[in-house]
Amino acid sequence: MQQVLEAAERIFVSLTGYTGFDRDLSQEILVVVLTCVSAEQQQAYVRQLEAFAEAGRERLVQLYGKYGRAGSSRTRATAT
Repeated sequence: MQQVLEAAERIFVSLTGYTGFDRDLSQEILVVVLTCVSAEQQQAYVRQLEAFAEAGRERLVQLYGKYGRAGSSRTRATAT
């Protein structure tokens, strides 16, 4: 799992330029994701994750800009 977590962080920073990667949250998510992937597939998962990020790079950057940390479409809590 450590290799996948490191790859996810590397990809996140390269796509967003933001260094505030949430390792704890990502680790919680990966625990669930990796239960859906066999042990043999987990070995190749880093390469698949990198290929996915590279193929969808432009779209992922746009999505992060729209919905990410300071994106305009983020839901904001309002006092009532």
